[in-house]
Amino acid sequence: MSPHPKSTRTFTTSTADTEVTALAGASSAPLEVALRAEGMPWQQYVRAGDSTGKGFEIGSVSKVLTGALLGVLVEAGEVDPETPVDHLTGQRLPWPGRPPTLVELATHRSGLPNTPARLRWREAAIATGMSRKDPWRRTDAAAYQRHLARAASRARTEGRFLYSSMGVGLLADALAASTGHPFAELIDQRLLRPLKMNRTNLDRPELGQEVVVTPQNRRGESVPYLRDHMPGAGMFASTLDDLQLLLDALRSPRDGDPVISGLQRSITPQHHIREGLSIGYCWLIEENENGTIVHHNGGTWGSQAHVSLHVDRGRAVVALSGTYRDLDGFAFRFLGAS
Repeated sequence: MSPHPKSTRTFTTSTADTEVTALAGASSAPLEVALRAEGMPWQQYVRAGDSTGKGFEIGSVSKVLTGALLGVLVEAGEVDPETPVDHLTGQRLPWPGRPPTLVELATHRSGLPNTPARLRWREAAIATGMSRKDPWRRTDAAAYQRHLARAASRARTEGRFLYSSMGVGLLADALAASTGHPFAELIDQRLLRPLKMNRTNLDRPELGQEVVVTPQNRRGESVPYLRDHMPGAGMFASTLDDLQLLLDALRSPRDGDPVISGLQRSITPQHHIREGLSIGYCWLIEENENGTIVHHNGGTWGSQAHVSLHVDRGRAVVALSGTYRDLDGFAFRFLGAS
């Protein structure tokens, strides 16, 4: 997750083929991109390895799905975003002060770290190609709860922005607990199915029509799928078509639809980070003289993802890659084109 890179070199759909080919580079890992210009339908581009019909891991783009779910439940009056998280989970974590609220979790102000401290070096090793081993191996649910308790005991809810997958993972747990439904079932029923995002889920089938692209590290080596205990923060897989539906819905008329209202609530600023940058329910929101852009990126041990929407122009980008590529730079050069 990062604010968008600044670039003066922009492009439009007329040169998109060339730009997508350049983005793909020499890697054999699949790349899929969807672009929408003002007043135009989506255009899709596929490069490199065969990804036909496959999904991609989307990493932290999962967070905006969890943020959207929070928006839906708030709009429906089923949760209060100012509720302390422990009141919903029934879990008394050893916070040094008060427990963070749902909105503090959704805006990365819980004081929790991004990932458990004891797994940080393992994650860094696989992300940089120094290892191909799953960093979460031998970390079961009970072990993760111990990591969470240790992190909570050191957290300070002081209103500062500190990006945290653990925080958004805890938010997903709280939403599930508040409704009495498992998280995967809850988000499918209340967000994904209403939007017809039928290929977006937590599964990693090895056979059949919904196989997920195997991620590759920067050396071109296959690495494991991401499987951790924070599904709402980074474990979803999805497709171009599904993520196009998500971005389309962000600009749809509300017309009393609680899902659309919840989505639009999720891109409403909740916390100011710095000049020109704020955060909604997990969505990053950038505002300048050219208008408003909402966006998020994601990465697993190899795969990369990016979604962004120029709210005023309607220009939008979905990019999915089976390995590291500069999706953010590519996307913002398109969004910034005049």
